[in-house]
Parts: sequence; structure tokens; C-alpha cells
Amino acid sequence: MLHPFPTISDQKQVQPWAITPDATALEQLARGIWDGAAQTQQRPLVVLSTAGPLIGVRAALEKYRPQNLNPKIAFLPQVISFADWLEAAPGAWKFPKKQTDLERWLGVYTTLRKHPELQAWFKAESETGAWGLAQAIVEACDTLSKAVCPQLQKQIHALMQEDQAKQSNIGEVWGDQAQALLDMTVAKVYSGMARKVVDQETKVLLTFWRYTTSMSDPVFRNQFAMAAHLEAIAAAQEVNQARPLIWVETADPTLIDQEIIGNLLSEYAQYAPVVEVKMNWRDVGLWSEAIDIEDDLQAKAQALSNAKRTQSKAWRLISAKCFEELAWAAAKTIEQHLIDGKTKLALVAQDRLVARRARALLARLGPALNIRDETGWKLSTTRAAAALNSWLELIKAPKDGPSAKALLEFLQNPFFDLGKVLNRDPDTCTGLIAELEDILVASKAESGWKTFHLAIEGAQDNAAKTLSNLPSAALLELLQFVRERHHEWLTLKVDCNQAYRLLQTNLQDTGMAQSLHQDSAGKQLLEVLKTFDLSKTQYQAASIRLSEWLSLLKTVVEGASYQEVGKEAQATLSILPLSSTRLRDFEAVVVAGCDEQQLPAYSEPPLFFSDALNQLLKTSTVAMQFVQQARDLSQLLVSCPKVDLLWQSKSNNGEPLRPAAWLQRLQNQLGWQAIPTQLKKRAFQSSPMDMAVAHFEEALPMPLSISPSAYKALRDCPYRYYVRSLLGLRKNKGFDEGFDASLAGQTLHKLLKRFYQALKTQEHTNPAIKTDQDQRRVWMEKSLTIHSEQEFAALIEGDARVMGTLRDWQKQIPSFIEWQLQREQAGWQYFDGEVKVGFDLPFKDAEGAPKTIRIEGFADRYDVQVGDNALASVIDYKNQRFERVKVRAEHLLDDPQLLIYARAANEEQENHKLTGHVVQQAEWVALKADLSKGDHKALRGQEVVDMPAMMQQFSEQITEDIEQLWAKKPMQAFAPEGVCQYCEARGICRKGIW
Repeated sequence: MLHPFPTISDQKQVQPWAITPDATALEQLARGIWDGAAQTQQRPLVVLSTAGPLIGVRAALEKYRPQNLNPKIAFLPQVISFADWLEAAPGAWKFPKKQTDLERWLGVYTTLRKHPELQAWFKAESETGAWGLAQAIVEACDTLSKAVCPQLQKQIHALMQEDQAKQSNIGEVWGDQAQALLDMTVAKVYSGMARKVVDQETKVLLTFWRYTTSMSDPVFRNQFAMAAHLEAIAAAQEVNQARPLIWVETADPTLIDQEIIGNLLSEYAQYAPVVEVKMNWRDVGLWSEAIDIEDDLQAKAQALSNAKRTQSKAWRLISAKCFEELAWAAAKTIEQHLIDGKTKLALVAQDRLVARRARALLARLGPALNIRDETGWKLSTTRAAAALNSWLELIKAPKDGPSAKALLEFLQNPFFDLGKVLNRDPDTCTGLIAELEDILVASKAESGWKTFHLAIEGAQDNAAKTLSNLPSAALLELLQFVRERHHEWLTLKVDCNQAYRLLQTNLQDTGMAQSLHQDSAGKQLLEVLKTFDLSKTQYQAASIRLSEWLSLLKTVVEGASYQEVGKEAQATLSILPLSSTRLRDFEAVVVAGCDEQQLPAYSEPPLFFSDALNQLLKTSTVAMQFVQQARDLSQLLVSCPKVDLLWQSKSNNGEPLRPAAWLQRLQNQLGWQAIPTQLKKRAFQSSPMDMAVAHFEEALPMPLSISPSAYKALRDCPYRYYVRSLLGLRKNKGFDEGFDASLAGQTLHKLLKRFYQALKTQEHTNPAIKTDQDQRRVWMEKSLTIHSEQEFAALIEGDARVMGTLRDWQKQIPSFIEWQLQREQAGWQYFDGEVKVGFDLPFKDAEGAPKTIRIEGFADRYDVQVGDNALASVIDYKNQRFERVKVRAEHLLDDPQLLIYARAANEEQENHKLTGHVVQQAEWVALKADLSKGDHKALRGQEVVDMPAMMQQFSEQITEDIEQLWAKKPMQAFAPEGVCQYCEARGICRKGIW
């Protein structure tokens, strides 16, 4: 039922008008506004209570513009949201200085920090919790302030009129009067509410409200803005230029808002015509709660009548069994609407997770579909925010330095300008970060500046030793750059202003500021950071801990929304909440999440406020939200030509779910049945996988050299060798695999070499230690302990966790010295350590042509026999327990590292220190012996049994293996489970599936 626009009268009162919120609602509103303009012969001011329908109302006004309009009113009426209208109040610069949300949070947080018991009461002991509590207190204080606004509204207007007459300074005289009036009103209301409050937390909140409330709070500034607008309309009336006001109530107001707006409109009506537009739900509401009729039976009858009149054939209720099926159903439904030629679509995100997943699926349609997310996409989820967060994680690292993970996450962020930092051509910096990551991963340098430097220096030494490419010299420059800025934060006496300035400097130095400015999300992030510029506020010198400031920064970024940049496209999909569909025009709407758990959805009540207290304060209650959502859904179903309602019939834990109660009631009334999702299923025939087998490509080059570890991989599993050594594929390793192969383990080898070299020197300068066993034992234990402390000192400086490895090793020293003395008694003497040795292996390729391949590696240690210097022994240290070393001895031919070093030492054509010696003994030495039975009984060495026979078998075996490799025979993945368990190639060969 249409209601004609009222006839504008000279009576100084608000004139009501109602429109029916159906498919013609925008047309009714537009024609009514033009009618009002024609009656008053003035361009009216149209103020909407919410901003959502702004574009739709303006488009409707343009579409339904009457013909032959008076040129005086030919321009579109001004349409503005209530919030924007208040922001545009005349003379706003005279109002008390506006405090930002950040300043208000800081004020409350400072008080909370002074009184830890307050945080304990509110259970917000952490810094993040305390900032959240500060936000909640500010929000709650604003709610309480709004409750006293009706009592202040007329007094504030009267004070402003008096000030205007006196031409006084509003910032001095009137501000003091207004503050006194506010204090008096707050004190009066406070005493009344405090008597009703028993809960301690609420009493604390009331105390905060009483002593932190000021005229600069947003709630009271809104009152100044209303008074300023009334002042302006009064002045316009005197020159016959007062514009009529059309107030459009797009959503049901709370009782307190209704009272405030009612007073505003009544006062405005004293100077110009005012029309208050409301929604008439009588002919639209599909449920009795959506219809404003006191008689419940009559409301139910009207709702039933409305439901039967609707175009229910345009509605579809679609059920899905699981989350993924629901998201696919939403995406496919929207895709079908696009195929049918619809270009203006909406996805109502009643279930936000489903909407996000559906969006990801729809993104594959390309640029032809413009997807606009209006649900409040968090800025913190963008890559720009992730880049900033990587820097924040780095600067809050301890004095010793960040973790390798934190360092690499920052260096790998796409906004970091490596060329600017190193003052080099960006092309020359390609691969530098990957090189640093490889070094840190290979050396297990998990954290600490010192550790990172040692890792790079170790890589340089190793490259020089193996004659391979040296790591880039720019790596140390890069580390030093980041370390200097980290040090700046550690030495900074943090206050809000200095922290902001230093962060801005960091963003400039790293090139991130320029990169972020070129990114849509990055530009918005920089705007959020500008709110931390407190240089002109009372909080600029506020002392704050770095962790507190970083927590605040993350809290603010987390609360910010990302606004997507619009773009031209053939069709537009708006993802929005149900409330944003009011007075919006869509060709088809898909509502995702229409089950009994998701619809209706209630917003969380503010902290400190129960539903009863909300009723007392006349703010939003659960009952009001229930009614509003019933009306929003009714309007959507009645006004939109195509509506698809999707729901998940089973919860994530498998329990059955029903459609929302509102939809069930419609089903009973209309005989409306749900239909299952109709996704096309692909039919395919599965076949079991066979064992993975690698077949050589003709162009694949064959290896000309092989290391002991590579040969072990070939023996363990030919397919593993093919993937690792021939294809060069490597697993993306992390930093959580302990210290066994870390810098700590490598350091043990280095310090043992230094120790034995020092022992040789000591024997020359102090011959007594050769004959006096007790003196020799004491010196060896003391010297090895000193060398251990010295070698581990740098590591511990970089990562204190290495201290545990050092202490474990120091416990082993007496037992290790005992083993060394026993070995010396057997006639063996240390000769050299960390020796690079190898040999050329002759073999024949597939055509029978003679070939050679280089077999080489680094031997940990060689000893010689005192009685016969021609006899030698090779030793390999294992940073393992003796039990694991024994297992190695049982599978010597599959891990013939010692045999390789023995043959390399015995080769006559080789030129090394061992030339002229014959290795006839080989031994593994465990560096983690079991000390439970005492130092003298700890087993440590495991000798190779029957060395000559093993050497003969090994020579025949390696020749055969290399010939098969060069013959390019298929390489099967046949390793036992013990090898496969930690194999890097398992994800490729799919062991476990076949």
C-alpha cells in the first residue's frame, strides 16, 4: 500500500511519511523527495540514518527526475548520511579539540598501567588484553555519555546561542560553561546509577566515565554539530534560505537515538519544513515480529497474508552437506546468474567463512567480475600488513638477535628494497636472500647475530677449502644494516612520539615506505600509521615500553578495514552483511549460511553491559536486533527478483542442522521445499600406483664426481640419489631440527683438530707430558676444556641455547681423554685432521669405453702407528650415541665412508700428506658415549672388522654401482622404511601409496 508524500504545511512540526520497503521503495522515496522539492521550490537536504543506501538513493533521484522542473530546483537534492552531515557542521573548528581514538585509549591505558589490580579485575593481564580493555572502556563510556545527551541537548544549544550573541571565544568561555554543565549532569546520573550497581567491575567503569568524560568526546561533539546546524538554519531562515530537511530512517533506531533525533528534528522544524520518513512494514513483514502491530494474532494473520502474496517461486532453499560443498554451491549459483545475463549480484555473508571461500572460487572467473567485499575485510590480512609485521617481529627480538625465521621473513617480504639498502643495482642482488637462507639452513644457524655471522664466515671457509664459489660479500653488509637498526630500538628510550618517528625512518631506510605507497593496501596501511603521530598532543612524551607500543600498533592495524579499489567490469558482485541490503537494488542475491546457528546472528554485547542494563540505557538489545534482522530479511525476499538461500545441513562435527526458524515457518506456510545441491561430479577410474622408477633422459648429464654421502644415497635408494644428486632437488628445510648437524656439531670437529694440533706443539715444548701419564691426562683435560669454551663462546653469544650442547660435551671430555690415552697405549698417534682425500675410480660405460669418476671427501682424522710410521688408521667422529655407531658397522658396505677414506689414503697416484702410509685400520668414534658406568667403562670406538676383505668387496661393489649408473638403468625406489622415514624424495616417489 503506497502512502502519498505529505503536503508541506506552515505548521512548525515534523511531518511523518511512510514508504513500503519493497521493490518500489527507492522509487517511492525518489518521487516523494522530488515532490517535496516542488512544493517548497527549494533544493531539500536529505539525511539518511545509515550510509549504505546513499548511492542507490542518488541513482533513483536521477532516474525519476520529473520533467519541466523549475531551474531553481533542477539539481539533485543533497543526499548525505547522518554521520557525514555531523562532520560537515559549520564552524566545527570552534568545537573543543577532537581527541582521536588512539589518544583516548592511551589515556585509559595509562590509568590501567598505574593500577594493576584493575587489569586483574577485568582479567586483562597481558598487554594485548589491556589495550582491548582500554578500547572496551572507551566504547562503554561513550554509551554512558549518549545516555545523558537528551538532558544536555537543549542546554548546549542555549549556551551556543548565548555565546553567539556575546561574540565570545567558544574555546575559552563557552567551553568552560559546557564542561561545567557536563560535569554536573554526569555527577547526577553517576550517583543514581552507582546506587543500583553491585558489581565491582561496573563501579570501576562508572568511575572511569565520571572522571574521563569531556566535551571533546565524539558523543558530545555530535551534539555541538547538531546545535551548529540548528544555528545555521536559524540564520538561513532570516534571509529566507532555510532548506527543508527530509530525514530517512533506513534502520530502526535505538530508544536513545530516537529521542536525540526526535529533539533535533523538532527544533529544526521551527525554522524549515521537516519530513520524517519511516518504513511501513505492515505489507512487507513475512513474520509477525517484523510487523509493528500490538495484537499478536492480527500480526500473525498479516504476516501470513504477506507471505502468500509474495513471489515465492523466485526463492530457492538449497541444502549442502558440508562447508566445501556449501561454498561451491554458492559459487556455482552466482556463476549461473552471470550466465543468465545478470550483472548486479550480491552474496550475503551470513557465514563469513563460506563467503570467503566462495570468493576465492569466483576469483577464477577473472577481471570480467568485479568482486567488492563490504563485510569489513581486515587490513591485517593483506600482504602489506604482513610485511610491516615482519619488521615489528624483528625489532622486538632480544639483544642477541632475532631467530633466523624472523630475519628471513622480513628480508623476503616483497616491499623490502634490497638494492636501496645495499646501494647496488637491483639486478645484482637477485638470489642474495636465497643464498643467505641456504647458508643459515645448512649450518642450522637458528638465531642470534653472532651465529649468523659465523655461519657466513663458515660458508666462506668451506668454499675456499672446496674451491667453490664464495658467498657474496654483500651478505655481511645486509646483516650489519639490519643489526644496526635493531640496536637502535634496543637503546631507544621509548615514548609514543620517538617510536613513531623511528618506525617511519626504518620504513624509509628499507625502501618499504616507497613500495607500500605504490600498493593499494600499503597506502591504506601508511594512513593508519599516521594516526600514531602524537607530536602535537599531550601523549607525545608518554613513556611506554616497546612491547606495549608494538602491541598497540598491532591492535590498531587489526581493527582497521581494507577498502578495495573499484574497477570497471562486465558484472559486479557485492559481498555484504544482511543489514547492508537495505534499500539496495540487486538482480539476484545469494544468502550463504541460512541454518539455525547462523540466522539470525547477534552482535556481541558490549563489555560491562547486560541486556537489562542496555534496556535501562535505551541502547540496542537482543530483542531489537531480532526484529531488525526479521525486517531486513523480509525486505530482501520481497524486493529482490531472485533470492537463493543456502544452508549447511550438517555441522562440522556431523550433527544435523535445520534451516533458520524463519525459513522453516515459511516452508510450512507455503509448502516450500529445500533442494539439494546439484554440483556436477566427475567420474573417473582409479588405478593403484606402482613403485616409483626413474628413467634417464638422454640430455641428463652424468656425474663426474661423487661424495661419500652421495654414494650412500645411491646405495640406500637409487631413486633418492636420482632426485637429490642428478636432478638437484632439495627439501625446503626449516630451523627446528635440533643441533646434531648444526654449527655446534661442526664446532666439535674444529675444536678437536685445534686440540690435537696444540697437543703436538706441547709435546715439543714440554717432553714430560709424553712420559708422565697423570700430567698428560691433566693437561689434555684442561686444554680440551679451554678449547671447547673458546670455540663455543661465539656460538653461545649468538644463541644461548647452545650452552646446553657445550655442557653435554664437557661431561664427555674425561671419558674422551681416557679413550685417547688407551688408543695411544695401543701405539696409535694423531697425524692430521679434516683432510681432503679422494681417488679416481676406473670403470667402463655402457658401450665398454673406459671412464673415470672422482670419489672424494673430507676425512675427520688419520692416526699413524708409533712403531711403524708406514701404518695408518682413519677415524670418523660421529656426534651420536655408541649404539647407533654399532648399527653403522653392521651395514658398512651401504655406508662405506671409512673405506672410501682408507682407499683414498692408500692410492699411490694421490698427492697428500698421507703418501707413503698404508691405512690398515678404520674406526668410528662416538662423541656421545654412555657415561652411566663411569668414564673408564664408557664404550666409544667401533673398529671395522676384517678390513682387507671389506676393502676388496667395497672396490668391486662401487665399480659395479658406477657402471650401472652410467649405463642409465632405471632407478627404483626400493629403500627400507628406516631410510624412507626421513627421505627428502618421499613426497615425489609417493612411498606409502603404492
